[in-house]
Amino acid sequence: MVLYSKDCPDRGVAQMIDWSLYVLAFLSLTLTYRAFLQYFYRSELIINERVEGYFPKGQHHAESSQNSKKIKPFAAERVNAVSGKMKEYLSKRLTREAKSELERKLREAGLPYSWSAVDFRLLQVLIGAILFVTCFMLFGKGSEKTLNALFLSLSFGALGYYYPSFYLSVKKKHRLKKIQKSLADFFDMVNLSVEAGMGLDAAIMRVCKNMKGPLADEFMRALEEMRLGKSRKEAFINLRSRISLDAFQSLMTSLIQADQLGIGMSKVLKALTERIREHQRQLAREQAMKAPIKMMFPMVMFIFPAIFIVLLGPLVIYLLQYGLGG
Repeated sequence: MVLYSKDCPDRGVAQMIDWSLYVLAFLSLTLTYRAFLQYFYRSELIINERVEGYFPKGQHHAESSQNSKKIKPFAAERVNAVSGKMKEYLSKRLTREAKSELERKLREAGLPYSWSAVDFRLLQVLIGAILFVTCFMLFGKGSEKTLNALFLSLSFGALGYYYPSFYLSVKKKHRLKKIQKSLADFFDMVNLSVEAGMGLDAAIMRVCKNMKGPLADEFMRALEEMRLGKSRKEAFINLRSRISLDAFQSLMTSLIQADQLGIGMSKVLKALTERIREHQRQLAREQAMKAPIKMMFPMVMFIFPAIFIVLLGPLVIYLLQYGLGG
C-alpha cells in the first residue's frame, strides 16, 4: 500500500496505485489457487488428455459426465468441509433456548430455503464477517482514521449480522398476510365439501390440492402428521402453534373443541366462515380508519409545500421587488 499525506498533490495517483495493488494481489491469489488445483489434479488432467486421443469426442463426454458425478471438485470438497466444521462449532455454541427460538422464527417464516437454526446462524456470521472485512479494507487505509474505520466496519458488520433476522420478520409478515387473506375462501371450500358428504380430513385434502399457498401447505403438513400416527387433536394443536395469527388460532381452538365434543362439523364450519368474514370486515374498517393518519405525513412533507409555493410564491416575489410600501 502506498502511504501519502493529506498535502500530497498526487493523492489521486496514489489511490490509483493502491487499487492497482489490490487488483494485482487478487490476480496473484487467483493464479496461485489455479496452480494449486493443477498440482493436486495433475494425474486426472494427464489421464483426460490421453483419453481424448483414443476415444471420440461424444463418447468421451458421455463417460466423463458419468464419472463427474462420482468425483467432486477439490474446491467443493474444501468448502463443504469448512462449512461442516463451522456448523459443528456453531451447533456447540448455540444454547438450547437460542436454537429453539431460531427454529420457531424459521418455522413462522415458512422455512425459507429449508434453513435450519445452525444454517441461519452461520449465514448471519458470514454476512457480518464479509461486510466487516470489506468495509475495513475500503476505509481503513490511513493510520489516522483507523478507529473511525474500525467503528464503521463494526457497524456494517452488525448490520449484516442482524439483516437475516429482519428478512425473517418480513417473510413472516408477508406469510401471515397471505394466510389471513386465504382463510375465508379456504374454510368456505371445506364447508362446501363437508356439506356435500365428505369427511373433514378428505375435505381438507381436496381443498389443499386445489388451493395453493402457505395455509394449504400447513394443513397438508397436519394431514401428513395424522398419517404418521398422530391424532387429529395433536395435529391441529401443532398446526395452531406453527401459525402465530390470533384469528387462526381461535378458529383452530373451535375446531378442536368441536371435534372433541362431537358437534357437527358443517354447522361449526359455517359459523367459523361467518366469523372469518366479520373479522375481515373489521380489519378493513381498521385500515380505513388508519388511512387519514398515514396520509398526513406525505401531505405535510410533499403536498403542502408545493401548495404554499404556488399560492404564496407570487406574493413573496412582489414583496421582494417593490417592498411593503409599493
